Parts: sequence; structure tokens; C-alpha cells
Amino acid sequence: MTQFTPIKAMADARLNRFHIILLLCCSFIMFFDGYDLIVYGSVLPTLMTEWSLTPDQAGWLGSAALIGMMIGALTLGSLADRIGRRPVVVHGTLLFSLAAIATGLATTPEAFGALRFLTGIFLGGVIPNIVSLMNELAPRANRHALTTIMLSIYSVGSIVATLVALWVLPLLGWKPVFFLSGAALLFLPFLYRWMPESMTFLMSRGKETEARALLRRAVPTQNHEHVHWTVPAPQHRPSVSASRLFREGRLLGTPMVWLSFGMCMLMVYGLNTWLPKIMIAGGYDLGSSLQFLIVLNIGATVGALAGGWLGDRFGNKLVLVIFFALAVVSLILLGTHPGPELLNILLFIAGATTIGTLAVVHAFGADYYPAEIRSTGVRWCSAMGRFGAIAGPILGGALIGLKLPLGQNFLIFAIPGVIAIAAVLLVARTKTVEESHAEPQPAESQTSSIS
Repeated sequence: MTQFTPIKAMADARLNRFHIILLLCCSFIMFFDGYDLIVYGSVLPTLMTEWSLTPDQAGWLGSAALIGMMIGALTLGSLADRIGRRPVVVHGTLLFSLAAIATGLATTPEAFGALRFLTGIFLGGVIPNIVSLMNELAPRANRHALTTIMLSIYSVGSIVATLVALWVLPLLGWKPVFFLSGAALLFLPFLYRWMPESMTFLMSRGKETEARALLRRAVPTQNHEHVHWTVPAPQHRPSVSASRLFREGRLLGTPMVWLSFGMCMLMVYGLNTWLPKIMIAGGYDLGSSLQFLIVLNIGATVGALAGGWLGDRFGNKLVLVIFFALAVVSLILLGTHPGPELLNILLFIAGATTIGTLAVVHAFGADYYPAEIRSTGVRWCSAMGRFGAIAGPILGGALIGLKLPLGQNFLIFAIPGVIAIAAVLLVARTKTVEESHAEPQPAESQTSSIS
């Protein structure tokens, strides 16, 4: 009788209750990731007034959580390799929820920035691990769809954060908007009960009892008598040096992929942080400006789902060029003071083709590198992209400080889109869709595709 490994059995499984619960657990965390990182942009105009912040100070406060996320991804990601993904996810969710609640108690900009930094550290440790779990435990046939759905929930959290700010700010001020981030604590018992551990981790640690229980949950209809539980001896392969990313014809391509990541994230975090304030400076009231942020993130949700579907069919490179071009055009037109209907259409398109492009640009980076260096390649792409994310709020603060006209503000935010188009076009070749699907993709290679 043919034997098979637990990992293969899980990859070949049919979609079932276990995978739906996994999707709910991971999407719940992604929702609060979107809520917590976008809530700052929603309350920024109020904070600047209350604490008499300069635009530069507000920009650096906006980047505090993003700097924390970079550090958290590097430090807590390594911790998960030693103690498991589940404890990092569960306890990280507890800690980022407590840090978010404490942010609402801050009485000075310095305390606020420190708590945002801590929130970012814990989120930075949690998010890559839930993406990794989804990629490892989801059925192969449904893996891409489930991951895309999970990532799109980020924008749903952003929408809810803006709606909460729209309703709560006029009545209670900015503090309760952060207290509501603590609602994640109410879901911790659910996470503790249902969040699974990595099968690879359990087998590598010789935890066969827990691994068998996980397999029964994930593949309840499988005849487990034919599962081969012996853990193969680890293959001691040399670590991949970052210099390998520049070899084999990638001397120009790798920096250009990094640049496309950075420019995309700069637009994403710059717009989500500063759009309300830019619109207020352009003559709109606070309520209308927050509504514009909602439209932007509704577009982001649609763009994330559509981008993944289009990328699978036409290739990620073509989709990226088209999306970035639409982003440039929509942002420039936003600076022309369009009428209400056109304004909302342009905001929807801008959200779809900037925030919604994040999933596509990560897939583009993964496609560029062969399987044996893909994990290293995507990690470096994500790390370089974080510099763009950190720069976005700082750039927005500088623009507000210059008191430029509305049109010039949006024109400057469109420039990274032009740079991204040039960078993508200068990448000599990515694998075709068929090649990408045919080549095995280890789960860890996609762990950076978030945030």
C-alpha cells in the first residue's frame, strides 16, 4: 500500500471545516492588523490639533508602528522557528491588543509613539506567521484563494477603523477609537482553542501525538494507517547569501524589484496616513475626509481580490504595470478638485491600484526568483519595501508642512507610481504563470506577503 507523509496528505486534502476555521482565525488577526495600523490616519487631524504637532512630528509618529513591524518581523519570526508559530501568534495577539488599548491612555506624543512602536513589534511578529500557517496548512488547490481572501481582510479592518473614527471622534474624542482595538481580546479564547500549530514544526520536534491530532482535524476522511510518520533527516543546505540574489542575470532585476516594493508601500502607507489631512487642507471637512478614506479602502479590498485573479491569468508583471499606471492617473486627477461622483470613483481606483497592489507585487517578487532562493528573495524584498512604508508617513508630513496646493500633493504621491512602472519594466524576466505553478513553492517562501 502506498504511504504518504502528513504534509502531503494535508496538501492534497479537500477544503473542509478545519480550513474554514483556519481562515477565520487568520482573517480575524488580519482584520485587527488593518484596523490598528490605519486608525492613526483616521485620528491624525484631531491629534495634531490637541497636541499642537507639527506635520514632521506627526509623520514620524505615523512611522513608529511601521518601524516596530520591521523589528518584530525579524526578531519574533526567528522565535517562532524555535518555539512554534501558534504561541507566537496567540501571545502576540494578546500583546498587540494590550499595547493598542494602552495607546488610548497616552497623554504625550512621546508615550503615544512608544506604544505605537510596541504595537508594531507584536504585529510584525504575528502577521508573517499567520501567512506561513495558511500557506502550509491550506489545501494546495485552494491555497492561493484562501491566502488572497485573508489578505483582503486587511482593508476591511481599515474601513471599520475609519467608520469607528467617523462616528466616535465627534462624540468621545480619539482615545476610545484605540480602546476598540482591544476587542481582539474577546476573541482570544477562540484563537486559543482553534489556532493550529505548524505540521512541519511538530514533526521536526518529534511531537507525533500532536501531529496525529492535527492531521485528524485537517484530513478527517483520510485513512491514517498509511501515513509515514518518520521524520526525514534534515538536509543541511548552505544558507543563501544575499549576494546570490544579484547573480545569474539579476544584477539589475533585484534592485528594481526592491524599488517596486518600496514605491508601492510608500504610496500605501503615505495615503492611508495622510489622506484625511490632505483633503482637509484642500478645503474638505473632517467628516468628508474620513469618508474618502473609507472609499479608498473599499477600492483596496476589490483591488486585492481582482489583482490576484488577474495575476494568475495574465502574469503579475503586466498587471503591476497596468495597476501602477491607473494609480498615477487617478492620483493626478484627484488633485483637480473633481465633482463628488468622479472624486469617489477616482479614490476607489486609487485604493484598488495602490493598497490593492500589495498582494500582486509580492507575487511578482516570488515569481522572479527560483525555488532554491525564493524564501531569501521575498524576505529581502519585504525588508526593502518596509523602508518605503516608513517613508510614506514622513513624506506626507513634509508635504503638509510645505502647505502645497491639493494638486501638487497628489502629484508628488503619484511620482512613486511612475518610478514603480519603470522599475517593473526594467526587470528582465519573471517566470510565466505556467512555470510558476509547475515549480514547487515552499510555504516559508511566501511568509512575507503581508503588510
